[in-house]
Amino acid sequence: MVLPFPHFKSFLKHKTYMLWVLSFLFLFFFNQLNGQNKDEYAKAIERYTASMKLAEKAGDSLSVSYSLSNIAGILVIQKKFEDAEANLLRCLHIRLQLKDSFNIALAYSDLGTAMSEKGDYKKAEEYLTLSNKVANKVKYTELEANNYSELSNVSQRQGDLEKAFEYYNKWNSYRDSLFNLEKNKEYQRLNSQFESAKKEEQILAQKNRIRLQNLLFLGIGILVLLAGMLVYSFYKRYRLKKETQLQSEIMKQQDIKVKAVMEAEENERQRIAQDLHDGIGQMMSAAKMNLSAFESGMSSLTAEQSSTLEKIISLVDESCRELRTVSHIMMPNALLKNNLDTAIKDFVNKLGGKTLQVHVYTEKLEERFDSNLETMLYRVVQECVHNAIKHAGATTLDISLVRDKEGISGTIEDNGKGFDSSNDLVEGLGLKNIRTRIAYLKGTVDFDSSPGRGTVVAFHIPISR
Repeated sequence: MVLPFPHFKSFLKHKTYMLWVLSFLFLFFFNQLNGQNKDEYAKAIERYTASMKLAEKAGDSLSVSYSLSNIAGILVIQKKFEDAEANLLRCLHIRLQLKDSFNIALAYSDLGTAMSEKGDYKKAEEYLTLSNKVANKVKYTELEANNYSELSNVSQRQGDLEKAFEYYNKWNSYRDSLFNLEKNKEYQRLNSQFESAKKEEQILAQKNRIRLQNLLFLGIGILVLLAGMLVYSFYKRYRLKKETQLQSEIMKQQDIKVKAVMEAEENERQRIAQDLHDGIGQMMSAAKMNLSAFESGMSSLTAEQSSTLEKIISLVDESCRELRTVSHIMMPNALLKNNLDTAIKDFVNKLGGKTLQVHVYTEKLEERFDSNLETMLYRVVQECVHNAIKHAGATTLDISLVRDKEGISGTIEDNGKGFDSSNDLVEGLGLKNIRTRIAYLKGTVDFDSSPGRGTVVAFHIPISR
């Protein structure tokens, strides 16, 4: 195959582009069949141009420059030096924009070869010199040697035999250095093979030792890993134990705090109830006795005065009863003397049946439980009844308390106006008190209510055996 430029083999060694290889294969096949047929050169240029257009569409500037270089090579063969130079200058411009030093050196060399064929030796020498400057920077020794060979030919054609001989010596020097480089490479290769063969026995002997070392290191690594996992496991267990202890202590402190608050509340209730009973209750009783004595000592009272006095005495008497009821509610003597069943029924009986009908059902509550449990359940029932009277406006209230194997289950249902139990903002102090007391007993409570449908309070208190 006749290549357009003498260094094109180096280009093929350096870059591999399938499109250009196929193009050169086509050109080779074409040249072998048709020789110097001008029509076939035109077809080759046409195909290179088509390849260039495909590269332009793909935005592949470097491939465009290769097409221009190939077209210029054919134009040089056809002696169309002006067109060849134009294509090569365009190719050089693209490669300068890409800052591809290797291909820039090739472009300058192609221009120098083309100008040498044209007979423009001044330009040829200028381009070849520029090519060598770039090739020297990129250590492209083969291209430099080719350029010096071409420069020697250019100087010889100009009749400057001294300069031609100088360039020839440089070419010869590069050729020798390339030869020495190849010879050194071959020597290094043979020496490497010799050294490899020499060391095979040592390597073979070392393999067993290395294998044993690897096994030893692997065993040590496994032992270290197992020890690390064991230490980590102990650490995790220790940390989990400490966290469990901390959570237990926090819960214990919370229980103590809640218990203290509940006990303080009960003590305060008892103190107020005692004060009401012993203080205001005694004073109200004394007032009633004085009014009765006053009525007995007055012999000449008109009918109106006698009626008014009786109303006053009756009012004081009613106040005494109400005071005793409040006092008993705040400090239920029935709970102190009797079981939870009796205390709740006694509380309900004192409510009266004028505005609220209360139905109580209990099962297996006759035995005595822990005093805190009885007090808290009693207060929960009190709070539910209070909410039904004060907030719900209920007329009926059903209370059910049942002891089972797991604890005490209770439901308190009224027919009041209800509320939106899904809205936490609606929940008032009474419901929070119920939640707090049930939580204190380690139980669960649910509120089921909606506007106009009444309210159901369901709870469960576990009892340890």
